[in-house]
Amino acid sequence: MTDAVEARGEVLDVAALPSLRSLGYDGGREALQRFCARAFAPDAPRFLQHDGGVLVVFRQADLRALAAAPDVATLAPNQLFPGVLRDSVPKVKPVGYALADLIKNQLFTSNPPLNPALRRVLLNQIGPKQTAAHAGMARELAAHILEGLPDGRPVDLVQDIAEPLIGRYWGRLAGLTDDEALEAAAQARNMTPMLFLRPSAESIEAADRAAQAYRSAVEGPVMRSLAGGACPFVEGVAKDLAAVEIADDLDYAGYVPKSAGAFLAGNLFDGFHTAALAATNTLYALASRPAVWDQLRAAADLVAAAVSEALRLEPPVIHLTRRASAEVALDGVRIPGGTPILMMWGAANRDPAAFSEPEAFDLGRSQQGTTTFGGGAHICPGRFAATLLAKSLVEALLEAGAEVQLADAHGSWIDNHAMCQLRRLPIVLRRGHAG
Repeated sequence: MTDAVEARGEVLDVAALPSLRSLGYDGGREALQRFCARAFAPDAPRFLQHDGGVLVVFRQADLRALAAAPDVATLAPNQLFPGVLRDSVPKVKPVGYALADLIKNQLFTSNPPLNPALRRVLLNQIGPKQTAAHAGMARELAAHILEGLPDGRPVDLVQDIAEPLIGRYWGRLAGLTDDEALEAAAQARNMTPMLFLRPSAESIEAADRAAQAYRSAVEGPVMRSLAGGACPFVEGVAKDLAAVEIADDLDYAGYVPKSAGAFLAGNLFDGFHTAALAATNTLYALASRPAVWDQLRAAADLVAAAVSEALRLEPPVIHLTRRASAEVALDGVRIPGGTPILMMWGAANRDPAAFSEPEAFDLGRSQQGTTTFGGGAHICPGRFAATLLAKSLVEALLEAGAEVQLADAHGSWIDNHAMCQLRRLPIVLRRGHAG
């Protein structure tokens, strides 16, 4: 063995690693909590495997290093949906076709050279400066939704607050009516089974139907907005998308959406779905800690820090899968090319090597190094909007002088899931009792 190979380390035998399940993880937020209690014990392994051939990475330093590695690629459409997509639309569409045909338009299914080009299309509309310009609209929407809710009676945080807020926000930007935006938000929620670790045939059929309904609620109205003019958000996307001249490659680089409607339908699935989870999880984390609410009432300038810390502890995304497109050296080991890699972003936020007392809610904590929205070249471009909307909801509640009480202290968390997602969360708002 040469000195160069020795420096790169031994080849990792993924199949010989302990299993993910052996540390208590089988999907969902409650499983993540069990996993983190075991995974960061002093004698816990550095890596795990899932289903025999998938490398599981959960330590913060390893995840950040892999996120920066150019040979760690996202899964392209044909890898996510093997055998489903065709060169032409089939007469008889297989189960899963509507999902695949929608998700192939997502930025998250592309790699260089296409990924940077599509990312620019999206960030030109939802980057930090552009999103900050919509803060007033987000706050107005949050306040309006809260005004319509009863005082002292249970409401569902998921369907009565978070989904209407996120749906109407994207609807206003893309030219959807409120009814269309609310339908899109509801159908995005109904697509949840596509993110299950072990989806049943019935659940995939349901998600596939939801994908078709979701796309109808978004793509057609977006194209209507483009035709009608006076919608800068959609017009900007259409103009920038038209300038992307890269060939489709469903096996690696990805797919160039053929219209602004297809592009936004694909990419706003995360806008509707994951941003709703971010708002819900933020409020759950804060309502579970009345002392933090008291701090925020006394110092509203801490809201941004509170949202970041809430999402560190209750992140929307637990894990995503990437793939080593070539051999990757990672601090003493070599990951063989072709290895699928389960990136456990949600676990890394509780790594004690990166965060002192990681289970504690600390408003003064530095958020440097958090992995709430992933990392590297594939970091979530919607993170600015997700945090803005969660922040706007908290600020609207504080301005209304509202106390938020959990009617169910634990919530109904979906298991078998790659996300931390509540089915529902009944809460009680009491206005004017915050003094």
